[in-house]
Amino acid sequence: MDKMIFTSLSGHKHVDQRVQQLANEISNVSTTGFKQQLAAATEAYRYEGDGHPSRIVPVVTATRRVDLRDGPMQSTGRPLDIAVSGNQLFGVLTEAGDTAYTRRGDLVIGGDGTLRIGSGEQLSSDAGGPITVPALTEVKIGPDGTVFGKQVGGEAVVFQPLARIKVVDADPTKVVIRTDGLFESVDRTPFDAAATPAVQSGALEGSNVSLFSAMVDMIGMSRRYEMQVKVMKQASDLAERSQSLARLTQ
Repeated sequence: MDKMIFTSLSGHKHVDQRVQQLANEISNVSTTGFKQQLAAATEAYRYEGDGHPSRIVPVVTATRRVDLRDGPMQSTGRPLDIAVSGNQLFGVLTEAGDTAYTRRGDLVIGGDGTLRIGSGEQLSSDAGGPITVPALTEVKIGPDGTVFGKQVGGEAVVFQPLARIKVVDADPTKVVIRTDGLFESVDRTPFDAAATPAVQSGALEGSNVSLFSAMVDMIGMSRRYEMQVKVMKQASDLAERSQSLARLTQ
């Protein structure tokens, strides 16, 4: 009897985790560079203590793994909008001082003159530091991630290289999402620099979430929740009947 209850509770946990993932994905369907998470995985777990040794039930474990499939590319024509594809990621510097990764390429020049992504983190150079743009400087970004600048009204007639954006080749099986929405490797070791960075300027990558698929999954989770409630009710009914039979045999 307890095995049925534990199985049902595990199902409830799975539904709850998946609904949270789907709600997050639906809310970020229009977020630049957003990547959906892979569905939760299951594993066998043995409950210790009193009872039969066969109390091994499937238990859902949450996963932070990210689906790196490309989202739709949107041409903007804005020089500070950049995008990469495949397994490549941009490096960013967090407030804690460590390096994380993102596919978000809607760049702005912050008040301190550093290049930042739309969520506020500093874009990292391949040297590991922030990329600073001098005041009154026109900026463009090359296909290898090199940031060029030309001071407006200055003597320079050509763009001069300022720094190069950190672009890495990530192992898609090791990319996980952080609580702040950025990415990192599952063991927190840095990814290797991309041998051939392919940065597209004047374009942004959209979210790879399909709103239609997410809504269908949400309906499916609602049906599964109803099924788990029915299983719990049946387990309760069976327990009551067993107690009634036990009283009659006394």
